[in-house]
Amino acid sequence: MFESYYKLEISGKDVKRFIRTLYKMNICFEEIDFSNKVCYVKVDSKNYEKIMNIKTSYSIKTINLYGLKKWGYIIKKNLIFLLFSSLGILLLYFLSNIIFDIEIIHSDTNIRNILSTELDKYGIKKYHFVKNYDYIQEIKEAILNNHKEDIEWLELERVGTTYRIRVDKRIINNITEKNELRHVVAKKSGIIMRIIAEKGEVVKKVTDYVREGDIIISGDIHKNEEIVDHTSATGKVYAEVWYKAKVEMPINYKEEITTGKNKNVINIQFLNSSWNLFDFSKYKDKKVEEKVLFSDFFGLFKISFNKETEVIIKDEVNNIISEEFAFKIARSKIEENLSDGEYIISQKKLKTVINNSTIVTEVFFKVYEDISSFSYFSIEEGQ
Repeated sequence: MFESYYKLEISGKDVKRFIRTLYKMNICFEEIDFSNKVCYVKVDSKNYEKIMNIKTSYSIKTINLYGLKKWGYIIKKNLIFLLFSSLGILLLYFLSNIIFDIEIIHSDTNIRNILSTELDKYGIKKYHFVKNYDYIQEIKEAILNNHKEDIEWLELERVGTTYRIRVDKRIINNITEKNELRHVVAKKSGIIMRIIAEKGEVVKKVTDYVREGDIIISGDIHKNEEIVDHTSATGKVYAEVWYKAKVEMPINYKEEITTGKNKNVINIQFLNSSWNLFDFSKYKDKKVEEKVLFSDFFGLFKISFNKETEVIIKDEVNNIISEEFAFKIARSKIEENLSDGEYIISQKKLKTVINNSTIVTEVFFKVYEDISSFSYFSIEEGQ
């Protein structure tokens, strides 16, 4: 089973005569086949050595190997590939047991900060090894016990090389005390477009212009122009408010547009060459976030875990003739500060100034926005 064999091609003027000579030298053949002036023989390692030590004018070529010799030849021929493949498999196994990202899914910044601190305390960090199931359960119980007033429910799951934490905030219904009386007031100037009053007396109407601090829903309840009661006014007020946004941009520029595609890859760099292991679909243009896992002292060899994001490079030249791009940037500045239900009503260019290499554009916006705020008072103050 483990014996090595060689298939030889022997050719010459009278190859049968040469074969007879080999027989006389006690060289045995496992197989022999004649074809014109060529003979094909199969011999074991011992007889192969005998044949190869014979000085002859006949041509003797090794055309195939069998057994251990064949495997040894294949391994030697593909040694570099096998080494890199083995390294890649070991790296994948190693890296698949390391956490590269922690996602805390909740909109409340305070809750996210609490969980980040707690997870860090228990060793749930980026670039650390994954924890076993029992330890994860202990962590969950400890965090819930430590923050009973803030956290109602917590789930910590591993998704590949990411820990994903889902959490429900504990909601405590605060009952407004009798002395916490308030008005709903405007936090900025604008023209009222909608009033949603839940409690209190509406003292302004739609289309009224209000300044910052003006009372819109009063906590004083009137009857026949006399105050008969007080309450904690509740509601929302939406108004048309105004903003000016200034955009400065180069006349000539390149814009990177993300396609939404991204992937994690293991990258190996040696000298000036770079390879992504098992990356069968390469991006033409991309942004790379590199996390170096290993680097030699001289910087010749490096292994990193990279997050690649596909981008499309768009060259733009002479945007002087178009306001559309300036509007796009200005809108994004306004929209990033808007909440759900708020939106831009209209926009208008105020002016454009062209310098040597830049364009400065001012844009005026009308925005539908929640301007509700509260002003607290007490009965003793006579408000």
